[in-house]
This record gives sequence, structure tokens and C-alpha cells, in this order.
Amino acid sequence: MTKTINTGLGVYLALAAGTLFAQDAKTVLLDAQKAIGNPQSIQYSGTGNYAFFGQALSPGKDWPKRDLKSYKRTINYDQKSSREDFALVAPTFGGQSQNFEVNGDKTWTVGADGAPSAQIAPNGTFAAATSPEERQLQIWLTPHGFLRAALAAGDAKVKSQTEAGKKVKVVTFTALGKYKVSGTIDDQNQVVKVETKIDNPVLGDMAVVSTYSDYKDFNGIKFPARITQTKDGFVLADYTIDSVQPNAPVDLPVPPAVQSAELQHTKVETTRVADGVWFVGGSTHHSVVVEFKNYVALIETPLNEERAEAVIAEAKKLVPNKPVRYVINTHHHFDHSGGLRTAVAEGATIIAPSLDKAYYEKSFRAPATLVPDAQAKNPKKVNIIGVTDKYVLTDGTQSIEVYVTPGDTHTEDMLIAYIPSAKAVVEADSYSPAAANAAPPSPTPPNALNLYNNIQRLKLDVAVVIGIHGRGPVPYSEFVKFVGKVQS
Repeated sequence: MTKTINTGLGVYLALAAGTLFAQDAKTVLLDAQKAIGNPQSIQYSGTGNYAFFGQALSPGKDWPKRDLKSYKRTINYDQKSSREDFALVAPTFGGQSQNFEVNGDKTWTVGADGAPSAQIAPNGTFAAATSPEERQLQIWLTPHGFLRAALAAGDAKVKSQTEAGKKVKVVTFTALGKYKVSGTIDDQNQVVKVETKIDNPVLGDMAVVSTYSDYKDFNGIKFPARITQTKDGFVLADYTIDSVQPNAPVDLPVPPAVQSAELQHTKVETTRVADGVWFVGGSTHHSVVVEFKNYVALIETPLNEERAEAVIAEAKKLVPNKPVRYVINTHHHFDHSGGLRTAVAEGATIIAPSLDKAYYEKSFRAPATLVPDAQAKNPKKVNIIGVTDKYVLTDGTQSIEVYVTPGDTHTEDMLIAYIPSAKAVVEADSYSPAAANAAPPSPTPPNALNLYNNIQRLKLDVAVVIGIHGRGPVPYSEFVKFVGKVQS
């Protein structure tokens, strides 16, 4: 009897405590809404910078910053829609103006011509920013969005703690069914930080942290005049806000062309380059398969797990009954290293710049619980060969010579692969072959010229250049013409 009474009392007390805990969270959130406002929609703008995520000059360095002429964001919280517009000071990848839009589970961009283009991820692209989940999650990382989402979640919890000598309340809830979101509310009832983790093909579960400061009154609501967001600890965005319009008339309907767009699964298009050498295209990022006596080597498994799995499957189809034992990675940028965790799970040894070795050893062991990949489900030993100057993979007949090419401004860790049997150089980002009759650019891109100079320095006998980007293998003479040289 005593045991039963105690158990019942324990259950009662636990339920009561849970109810009070939930009520405390609700009270904290409502107090914050009262302090900063609860608009149904919002439009804010300013200036600052927005970085190239995953494109650091070398592992462990900041994401390269792009200065903005202007930044504007429009959100309809009830519609779960958002539009971001970036006007860059200098043109870069994607042009001088960029645009991100989302409504529910649909994402798109609007080009300079005003035409919407559906953004479908992860298939066929690396950019996580195209994911409907991440773009919608970004709505709930805003101060007013966080309060709305936490109140609606049903599982919000609060705890008090001290940060930087000040007492704060931290409210945590689950967004979109799987993302744990935590928001820090200060003694002024202002949301000063919101953080979560999202999935990333290279890093696994990756931290995203938005911080908010310098709150001001804008047209009847409180809003931060300074917004900073980091990914993996490095600054992605830093905005100074000078205009905020709450409850602006906002309707961001899904364009018909976006509504009807269908998910396109990854495809491979294979071209024979020479005996035992194949170019595997069909995407924005390509690979090369090289057959050896007892195994297969791949040059590049880019983008993400789906693309890497498709490339590995194609290699096994081209060369049956031989394992994929090596993957040569040109550099650490996330669009080029996004499939390496998949290669490790396959049992392959990674050949990469020595500058990347420690970074890869850490990232390939990182947990991936949000979207478990093959390496998370069945972890394999991480084997990495770091190349400082030159490395030769050979079985006595077939070989691949791997070289570091100094002088590249795109990244400090760049490799090229030379296949003597095909007289082919495989390279990434320095040269992306355009249409056959395209006029050479003026001035010559410096990294293309740097590639040419390194080929000359190494005295490689080249007949074919295979770009990881572009239309595929091209004659070396076409590359020489591209850089404004004359083939000897």
C-alpha cells in the first residue's frame, strides 16, 4: 500500500511540476512578446555583410565576407513565408543581387528578369540555403518568430541561468518536428540569442547561432539594430538595421512554376576518356573514375551523400568486382567535400591536401543525428593521406599523380590530379570549360593562369583538361587559348 501511495504521489508531483514548468515558459514568452511586440508580419532593412558559407580560404578560417549595399527581409509569420534580398557591393557568384524566398515547403529565387526559379535541395545542389526546412527555420530564429514558434510548440521549457554576469532565461522548444531551438531572453524581456543545430554534409550536426543587440523602438515595436549569425562558429551574416515596418502588407504566394516543380533526382552521364578512365558528369559538379588492377580510384565525390552514392554506384557499374579504395579530393570547400563522409563509409582512403587532414579527421567523426548518413549509421575508420607537394597512386601500370598547386586565390589548399595514361589533368574551380565557341574572357582569370603556370612548372605532358565544373573534358589546346597562351 505504501509503495502504491508513494508512486502515485510521485507521479502527481511530477505532473504538477511539469505543468508549472510549462506555465513558466509561457509566462516568460508572453512577457517578452509584451515587451518587444507581436507583429503578424515584419519588414526590416539595413546594410552589412553576408559570407560565402563553406568557402573559407583554408579549414578553420572565417567564411569570406561580401559587403552589402543593402539588405532587406520580409516575413509573414502566419504564412510561414520569407523573402530576403541582398544587393552586393561587388558582383560575385550568383551576380550582384541575390534573393532567397520560402513559403512553407517551397523555396525559390527571383532573378534580375523577375522570373522565379524553384530551388530544390539536396538533390542536384549543395547549397543548404535552398532547403525549405532551413529557410523556414530561419523565420523562427528571428526574435518575434522565436516567441511565436515557442508559444505554439507545446513542449517549451524554461530555465534561469547567468551569462556574462547577468541573469537570463533560456527557453527551449522543438521546431519542425526535429530541431531543438533555444532562445535567450534578458532582464529587459528582449530576445538576445537564438540557436539550433542543422544538418550539413561535411560537418554533420552544425551549430547555427543568431545574436540580437541594440534594441530600438521602430514604429511601435522593439527590434534589434544589430543582427549577427554564425554557422560552425564563424560569422555568416552581420547586419546593421535602420528601418523596420511591423504589420506591413505581406503576401508571398508560391509562383505556379515553383508549385509544379518536381524533385529531380541526381543523374550521371558517363564519357570514356581513355582506357580505364571515365568522366562522370550530369551535375554541376563532376567526378572521374580511374581503374587500377585491383581497385578503383575516384577523383572528387562532391556535393552531398546522394551525389556521392550515385558516383560510387556508377564506378562499380563501370568496373565490376573492384572496390572503391581511394578518393582524391581537390580542396576542402563544402561543395567539393560534401560527399567525403560517404566515401569514408564506403571504406575508401581520402587523398587530400595536408592542410585539410586534421579538419577532415574531426568532421568525418562528427555526429550526424538530424539526417543520419552512412558514416553516422555505420562509422568506418577515417584514413586520410595528406599531400604536401606530390603523391603518386600507382599499381605499376596505371597511376595518378597528385600535386599541390600553390598560388591559387580561391583556396589555400588546391590539388590537381594528372593521369599519365590519358595525358589528362583533372582540376576544380581554376577553369570551368564553357561552350565550345565561347570567347575567351578578358582579362584572363588569375586562377586559370595559375593553373597553366603550375602545369608548365611541373612539366606535365597534357592533352586533355577535365574540369570538375563545366562541360567536361576538353583539349588542352582549348585551355591554352583560354588563358591567352600559345601551345608549344
